[in-house]
Amino acid sequence: MSQNSLAYFYISSIKLTNRWWSSSREERRSAINEIESVESQFRNNLISLKRYISLRNDSDIIYWVTSSDTSKLLEFKYTLLSKIRDLGYESLSLFSVYRSSPYTRGNFDINKVLSLEPLRYFVAYPMKKDVEWYLLPFEEREKIMKEHIETARTHPKNKGIRSYTTYSFGVGDYEFVVVYEIPEIENWVEVVEALREVKARKWITKEEPILVGELRGLDLFLI
Repeated sequence: MSQNSLAYFYISSIKLTNRWWSSSREERRSAINEIESVESQFRNNLISLKRYISLRNDSDIIYWVTSSDTSKLLEFKYTLLSKIRDLGYESLSLFSVYRSSPYTRGNFDINKVLSLEPLRYFVAYPMKKDVEWYLLPFEEREKIMKEHIETARTHPKNKGIRSYTTYSFGVGDYEFVVVYEIPEIENWVEVVEALREVKARKWITKEEPILVGELRGLDLFLI
């Protein structure tokens, strides 16, 4: 497998504690400076480092970090948590491997795509399929997945959405982690609704918890 078609994905959901919200504005500003310093320290040592503010109540900050070396992901994670200390904690983490899909043809440079400027919205969730899916002949699975892929690709509202299917067999509680970068959230909702009607939906058993974030600065937490 080409090195440029392989990447490790690490998604970290950070929930801020009451200690954060009861701190003074100056204390929060100091903590934000430390967090941003960690980001600057690691940004050039990773394929990508993207940070979002959560749109859900079970998270406040979402990090999506990718690397060709798992050690770099660990170093980033624990350096960040050492700076956050009792002001927040990791409420959820997802680890997975990006590789070429068996249902699509050709490779592309995943490093190049991941290095693009982030889009406004981020969505990620783990996914699990029924055991019966894996007992189907590959040719049948391929046909079913082609319908799924083509429905998404040709949907009129699928403009600029970047999708990544990653694998977590044996390294996570689920089998996949799917990640999306999205320019307009309302278009994303329509595409997902259309995909509920394809045959592949029959074998999906879990798609939760869902992480949803918007590209915003940490100064939002100084309000």
